[in-house]
Amino acid sequence: MIRSLWHESLILVAGVVVLGCVGYAQTEAQKQAQPASLSPAMPVPPADPAKLAEPSTARPAIASVDTDTFVLGTDDQISVLMWDEPKFNGNYVIRPDGKINMPLIGEIQASGLTPMQLQEAIDKAALTQLKTPRCTVNVMQVHSKRIYFDGDGIATGARDLTIPIHLLEAISAQGGFKDFADKNHITILRDGKLFKTVKYKDLISGKHPEENILLQDKDHIIVR
Repeated sequence: MIRSLWHESLILVAGVVVLGCVGYAQTEAQKQAQPASLSPAMPVPPADPAKLAEPSTARPAIASVDTDTFVLGTDDQISVLMWDEPKFNGNYVIRPDGKINMPLIGEIQASGLTPMQLQEAIDKAALTQLKTPRCTVNVMQVHSKRIYFDGDGIATGARDLTIPIHLLEAISAQGGFKDFADKNHITILRDGKLFKTVKYKDLISGKHPEENILLQDKDHIIVR
């Protein structure tokens, strides 16, 4: 009888030990499965695979233009967003003929219009498909209007004319003059003809504000 009770006690103790080991192993496995927290006070929740698969909602950059006054032109890139009607949304580059082709709406004249005017034109055209269309036009990139820098005295190249800019601002935006630049003969060509020759000291002195002209599309600034 005593021997039987002793045998049953051994079996019970062994069972407790085995269960304890299994529980410890499961706890350690769960700890390893959890992501590490950067702060003990803020544990990191388990990652949600569904959220990891979600696309990024970051919005692309929009050009800094005045939508009331900026006039769209060839090669400008725009986006059109129709409220509550994503099938009409899209990004477009204005073609050489000045138009864009929108799904379900067709050809829309864009060149020569401001973004606000284009919104109105699209809303009017969309009345054939929607009861109360309401779209937003954003200018993503400007390539229709540029000013050009030439000569050995300044960094050469073209700069998009996204906002109105004066001569002094444009020179600064281009990185200023090179060390050997002739600052007394800054030449501006307009429509392929000599428009003006300016001295840099007149620009920065403030005594001749009329010399700091507002640049126009296709102006060439030459510094030798």
